[in-house]
Amino acid sequence: MERVKAKIARVDSIDFWRGIILVSIFINHIPGNVFESYTHKNIGYSDATEAFVFLSGLSVALAYGRRFISGEITLPFQAIRRRILTIYSVQFFLSLAAIALFLAAAFLFDDDGLFAEHGRDIILDKPIKALLAIAGLSHQIGYFNILPLYIVLLVATPAMLALARQNMSLMLGVSFAIYILARLFDINLPTWPVEGQWFFNPFTWQLLYCLGLYIGLQMHRINDFRNSSFFIVALVTMVLSFILVTGVFSTAPELKIASEGLLDLSKTNLGLARFIHFMALTYVIFYLSLHKFLKVQPIYDALCLIGRHSLPVFAAGSLLSSVGQIMMQTASIHLALWDEFILVGAGIAILYLVARTSAFRRQQSRMTQKTA
Repeated sequence: MERVKAKIARVDSIDFWRGIILVSIFINHIPGNVFESYTHKNIGYSDATEAFVFLSGLSVALAYGRRFISGEITLPFQAIRRRILTIYSVQFFLSLAAIALFLAAAFLFDDDGLFAEHGRDIILDKPIKALLAIAGLSHQIGYFNILPLYIVLLVATPAMLALARQNMSLMLGVSFAIYILARLFDINLPTWPVEGQWFFNPFTWQLLYCLGLYIGLQMHRINDFRNSSFFIVALVTMVLSFILVTGVFSTAPELKIASEGLLDLSKTNLGLARFIHFMALTYVIFYLSLHKFLKVQPIYDALCLIGRHSLPVFAAGSLLSSVGQIMMQTASIHLALWDEFILVGAGIAILYLVARTSAFRRQQSRMTQKTA
């Protein structure tokens, strides 16, 4: 019984942190709003993207990985394939919905600039090529480019798990090797018809996903990862990052500028500074078991619910943040703090309602299957 409770607690904590990530992504995807300054990207070099990818690997390991490792290959493979198709469908229709939303806003507010940014105008310039490119994931409009990365990582998951069946360290070693080669030789997937590269390079970001898989597959040995020396190093890393990112609390802005020029902060290629900061932040949270303290807070269950239904919440949040971008850009003057509070607060409330609705539908579906 205790083992069962521990397993549930771990899953709840993953849902909780995923819920925070989804809310952070929603807020950060409305650039310029005052609440953007309070998300965790302002305390170090990583942001919600690293957490999203890492927890995706962790969740896949818990959902499918153990069965795959134990030799039950067919069912996990089919489940991953269904997940890929679902996420692909969401990505395709989200992209088209966002384009339609910004096109309508550009017409309504007589502002072509709304549609001209982030690769949205390609649908008017080259409609056939644009649809083919969006369907093929080779054209990704701004703020809608994390799901294509996730799709590629899911496609690669069976190969990662096959390596893990042979040896866990082998899987990690291959992952690190791919990361290093991609960085050294600038290996990335190309975009089309606009020449360029993917905003999130799958060959580098797979490292965080693979680390999530690795930890998820060894969740039964979670206490083996606790080490006070590692904790001190991680804490010092976080403090130094915070000092540099804030320019010694805004007293030395030149230090912040200098550090940005010296450190490897590439978001496209998962720069080392971003990677190290995220791993340090994750280890501190894990070592201190922060979810146990936060579990008694009233908002814990709500964030767990949001995280548990991540895909519909992410889709809703993506479209809501697009509405927020339109509102921020078309305001004749800057929105007042109260207006931004309503905008962001209403959006988060809608995300919660989407999660509640998704949970209700899932429960109804299960009841229908039982009575059938």
